[in-house]
Amino acid sequence: MPRITGVRQRLHQPLYDTLIRATGNPPVAIQPTGSLFGNSNVGNNSLTNLQAAGQLASDQTYVILSMRSYHYFDGTSARALAQQVSSQLRWNLKLGDRTQFLSFAWYFPAGGGNFSFDSTTAVNNNGYPAGGAIFKLARPIIIPVRQSILVEYNFFPLPGVAPATTTDVVTLLNAGANDDQKVIQFWIDGMQTRDVL
Repeated sequence: MPRITGVRQRLHQPLYDTLIRATGNPPVAIQPTGSLFGNSNVGNNSLTNLQAAGQLASDQTYVILSMRSYHYFDGTSARALAQQVSSQLRWNLKLGDRTQFLSFAWYFPAGGGNFSFDSTTAVNNNGYPAGGAIFKLARPIIIPVRQSILVEYNFFPLPGVAPATTTDVVTLLNAGANDDQKVIQFWIDGMQTRDVL
């Protein structure tokens, strides 16, 4: 289908990729370091909405206005997972070979997720689940045409004091209780520009 020359469509469309989405032990073990927005999840919409590995498809551009770190945990280890992921997980947004933003997960509140309360269940969110409760950039980050996108992650375990239980959340992500539900995603939020067909 031919495109309309000189006309571009702008839309608010977040981009996301998933570090883990599993119950019990994940099918592939989580490593202490790695990256998102690559080959591994493309084509599976439950894990990512990126259409091409490592870049936007079809000469699209993107203006990043905010970033989010979404965490969902339920089951026996939910509280420990929520607390340890927020304090041990660090994200690094890279465009090309340059770091654009680097910080720990707690700095990227999700601005969404489950919110409920009863007398026995605590709510474990990364920030308050409201649309305005997100990290907004002071200046937008521009992703030009055919620019590579990479979000690196690193887990930094906290030093333990004997006889404390493990403080390495990677161990808990890989070998938690069988009823543990675990989801960790990184979201890039902003304005996408694409050709009009």
